[in-house]
Amino acid sequence: MTPPRRYDSGTDGPLISAYLDGELDPGQRVLVEHWLQHDARARRELEQLRELEVFTGHLQLAEPPPESWERFGERVLHRGERRFGWVLMLLGLVVVAGYVLLRLGALLITAALPLLVRLGVLAVAVGLLVLLGSVVRERFFTRKRDRYDDVVR
Repeated sequence: MTPPRRYDSGTDGPLISAYLDGELDPGQRVLVEHWLQHDARARRELEQLRELEVFTGHLQLAEPPPESWERFGERVLHRGERRFGWVLMLLGLVVVAGYVLLRLGALLITAALPLLVRLGVLAVAVGLLVLLGSVVRERFFTRKRDRYDDVVR
C-alpha cells in the first residue's frame, strides 16, 4: 500500500474543516486522520478550527431595532415603481430611436446632400446611440447595490 500524500496547509485546509464537521467520506477521513497522527501542522489547524467553532458557536445575530422596519414596505414599493418606469422609458426610447433612425436613413439615401453632410449626420446619430448605450449600461450594471442604505440606526 502506498503512503498517503503529505498534508499541504494551503490546499488541504477545507478537508480538515470538513473532518471537524463530520462531512468526509471514509477514504477522506482516513487520509485526514493519518495527517493528524503524523503532521503537527494538521493538528494545529484542527485545533484552531475547534477554537473558532467554540467562539462562533456562542454568537447570535442582533435583532434590528423596530424603527428599521418602519419604511421597509414603502421603499420596496418605490423600487418596483422605479424599475417599471425605467423599463417603460427605455422601451419608448428604443421605439422612438428606431423610428428616427429609419427616417434619417431614408432622408440620407434619397436627399441630394453632399457626402460630407451625410457623414456628419451619421456621426451625430451614432454618437448619440453610443452615449445612450453607455448611460443605460452604467445604470443597470454599475449602480450601487446597498439595500441597507436607508436603515435608521
